[in-house]
Amino acid sequence: KVEVENDELLVTWHGDLFRYQMTDPESCRIQESLFHEKQTLIENCLFGVDINPKSVMICRLRLWVELLKNAYYKNQLPAGRTERQLETLPNIDINIKCGNSLISRFALNADLKEALKRSKHTIDSYRDAIKVYRHAETKDVRREMERLIGEIKTSFQSEITRNDPKAVKLYKLAGELTILTTQTGLFGMTDTQKKDWTKQVDKLTAEVKKLEADIEDIRSNKIYENAFEWRFEFPEVLNDEGEFVGFDVVIGNPPYIRQEELTEFKPLFQSTFSTFAGTADLYVYFVEQGLRLLKPNGEFAFILPNKWMRTGYGKALRIYLKDVDIRQISDFGDLPVFEEATTYPCILEIRKTEATESFLSSEVKSLQFPNGLEPYLSANSTRVLTSGLKDAGWTLNDSSNHLILEKLRLNGIPLKDYIEGNNFYGIKTGFNEAFVINKETRDRLISEDSKSAEIIKPFLAGRDVKRFSPPLSDQFLILLRNGDTRKWFGNKNETDSWALLQNKYPAITAFLQKHEEKARLRLDQGEFWWELRACAYYDEFEKGKIIYPNICKQPEFTLDSTGVYTNQKCFIITKFNKTFLGILNSRLMLFLFKAHLPMLRGGFFEPSYLYFKDFPIVAKESAEIENLVDQILLHKKANPQADTTELERQIDQLVYKLYDLTEEEIRVVEGE
Repeated sequence: KVEVENDELLVTWHGDLFRYQMTDPESCRIQESLFHEKQTLIENCLFGVDINPKSVMICRLRLWVELLKNAYYKNQLPAGRTERQLETLPNIDINIKCGNSLISRFALNADLKEALKRSKHTIDSYRDAIKVYRHAETKDVRREMERLIGEIKTSFQSEITRNDPKAVKLYKLAGELTILTTQTGLFGMTDTQKKDWTKQVDKLTAEVKKLEADIEDIRSNKIYENAFEWRFEFPEVLNDEGEFVGFDVVIGNPPYIRQEELTEFKPLFQSTFSTFAGTADLYVYFVEQGLRLLKPNGEFAFILPNKWMRTGYGKALRIYLKDVDIRQISDFGDLPVFEEATTYPCILEIRKTEATESFLSSEVKSLQFPNGLEPYLSANSTRVLTSGLKDAGWTLNDSSNHLILEKLRLNGIPLKDYIEGNNFYGIKTGFNEAFVINKETRDRLISEDSKSAEIIKPFLAGRDVKRFSPPLSDQFLILLRNGDTRKWFGNKNETDSWALLQNKYPAITAFLQKHEEKARLRLDQGEFWWELRACAYYDEFEKGKIIYPNICKQPEFTLDSTGVYTNQKCFIITKFNKTFLGILNSRLMLFLFKAHLPMLRGGFFEPSYLYFKDFPIVAKESAEIENLVDQILLHKKANPQADTTELERQIDQLVYKLYDLTEEEIRVVEGE
């Protein structure tokens, strides 16, 4: 009996775990069968590519180990030998290759027909050479096959290069240029004819040089040094005419490399992938490449970060995937799937055929699967309507949640329209040690020079923001804005400007001078090293405003009328009313958080404006909600720890009424 248990092949014989006994003919038959079945699968069904040579070596070793588990002794003794020998392991390394699987000089649809006509080799001879290589029992045979395989691939590549559209165009233009410059007599031409001739020669020369440069760039560019030529490396996925047919299954865990490390590759990716975005991480292109390598009706499964479902850079990928049959998306949220990295992974499963009206979605909440992952996903899946997926971002909700979200959208307007762009990011100093001070330092600077108070402002961090509570902080900001120095002293040079600033604010400048060396090195600075970076909305912080943090476990919106400034871990909204504040802190908003925002490790949400701007907001004002908000604000002002649960519950009910939710819809929103 053979079955898979916990990803291991389990073989039982007469009720016990099978163990190879070389003296038992039946045991030998089973062992040999298992060996050759695995060999058949590895040789004919498994292919892999990785840019890291060590990864390739480990994979090859892993496959050899799998065969070694079922190694067996041959029945026949070799001539002159008295002991039996183990069956020779095949050369399975040829299936696992090293290369950059995203980059090729030759497209998957490059025409091999002409190359095959001109070459003395065929696809069949290529396949045969690989078979001989796999089973070569001597180094000489193996080396000869390596040489032959290399010769065949070089032959194909040379012929494709010769038939490349750029090469064909180059030969044509070069011929035209030769004829024009060698067979045309300049003598006897009129001035106009000479001018036209020169213009034509110059144009052809420029085109020839550009094509030569393009072809040479492809030939010698370092970007292509690890290029993997899918058209030549695996003849098993080519038909007899050399056309790329593709794989039945493509699986992978693409590398998690941020876009900042891809600068040199971006122009190539832009011309190669329809999913390109300037800020996209590398895994986006692996998804498109994986689907290209797949034959029609083939199966695709990748484990990759879930960010593509919501980020701006994932929009092109979301549009691309809506045209294929997504089978299931299993989101692991913030679970520590990979101990060495915080990746927020998901498993994306696709069949390469036309899109269907729905697919399965699973939210994985535990890494403990007593009966295996597949039964867990089956028991914790909901069906998502493809029609409900918005290009701006995907929300994987079941149909009941989807209907409620659609109703909310129809009953409200996008938050970005409601606040009309009056949403701002906190201040990034670039070097807090110089510009962010505690209360003791503030008091000392003001005691040394009372004018210091003019440019010292209360400064709030994200961790200090609590729902409905007055913003309290023991930190302060030295506010020297970009442009202040010019405004005060005119167009002076740095030395003179600093001297004048020392006269104006002696205590502040004495403090800053201690940090000058590092403050000069920071990227976020104004015209002078003592100024904060350019910001068009400094005055907005002086206004009444709603403040909220960029990381939170629930809606944490509060009101400020004291002119407090905030750091980059906060956002502010300067167009608001108290009904709006009540909506933002309601249970309904928590429902929208869960539906639309990225979930971070530890159960935290990230309400950055990118996602938050499309939340539906009812534009009506409610005197009842405003009255309750006023009561909560008074309680929290008197005691930030005051229990206002009952007042907040009443606001929740009024918010549900604003959005016209039914009792059943309310139960769904509240998780009942």
